[in-house]
Amino acid sequence: MPISRAPLTTTHPHGHVLVRADRKLGLLRISKNASTESKVRLDCRDWIAFDQFDGPSVAFLRDPYGRFLSSIPETMLRVTHFQIEDPSRKDRVTAPEDVYRELCAIAHLPIEQFAEGFFELVRYSFFDAHHEPQVSFLADRHGALRIDPYLYRTSAFDQALDQIEARFGVKAVPVAQQSNKGGAKPLAGRSKPIDMARKLTGTGVYKRVEHGGPLMVRHGGGIDGPATIREINAWCNQFTADLKRAALPASLRAGIEELYADDMALWQRIQTVGGDVPASTIWNAADTPAQAAAQGAAA
Repeated sequence: MPISRAPLTTTHPHGHVLVRADRKLGLLRISKNASTESKVRLDCRDWIAFDQFDGPSVAFLRDPYGRFLSSIPETMLRVTHFQIEDPSRKDRVTAPEDVYRELCAIAHLPIEQFAEGFFELVRYSFFDAHHEPQVSFLADRHGALRIDPYLYRTSAFDQALDQIEARFGVKAVPVAQQSNKGGAKPLAGRSKPIDMARKLTGTGVYKRVEHGGPLMVRHGGGIDGPATIREINAWCNQFTADLKRAALPASLRAGIEELYADDMALWQRIQTVGGDVPASTIWNAADTPAQAAAQGAAA
């Protein structure tokens, strides 16, 4: 399955799997594909290079359109172009300066127009693993699989866990109570005493950072400047709600599906077979529409 791919982003440890302590299973963690939940539920903790792990691995695929929309708030929350020295802020997405400036410049637009502008920036440069094509996590630039995990769908996550338990003899971690329901970003500490202590010391969500980013431009007064993490999280929650309510143009969906044609082909194939199959069994069958047309013309 030859693919069209820009160089890999630097915001993800490509070429590595997250592995359980007992080494019975590895997780190819694809950003925005239930990556945190699958890591926790499968108890995968240690990053190991592909060529240093000889056990079985799994990966989750997601509808490319839904994944892209989900990536927008996540990128808006984390994006910066400034050097971040604070260890607690190492999850920032360092984007090129021109990309960051343009995100801030269009942040005030109606949400529908902003989504289109964001997409144009992504088409210009995959600057964050959250919207990097899913095939990039699996294959090299020639389209050859670098790893052959069993594939599952995020849309059937609970069923996938059952299948993984049965196939690989591992036990998924029970569901823990989560405070960030629906992906909402936290606005307080895990308990009242912890929250009070962090408020008094200016730590946790009460920590003040130098740049609120495009979310601050949109929701916090029109300029980029100092803000607390709590404020930034609140703006992200508001932005996410606005995006979910928006009536996005059909042309945006068409553009996303065209840009992620390789992902669309792979997703359609995994939808057909239902998951719980090695990537290699469907990889060559998942040709993009352009490749299928070329093959048809050659015939």
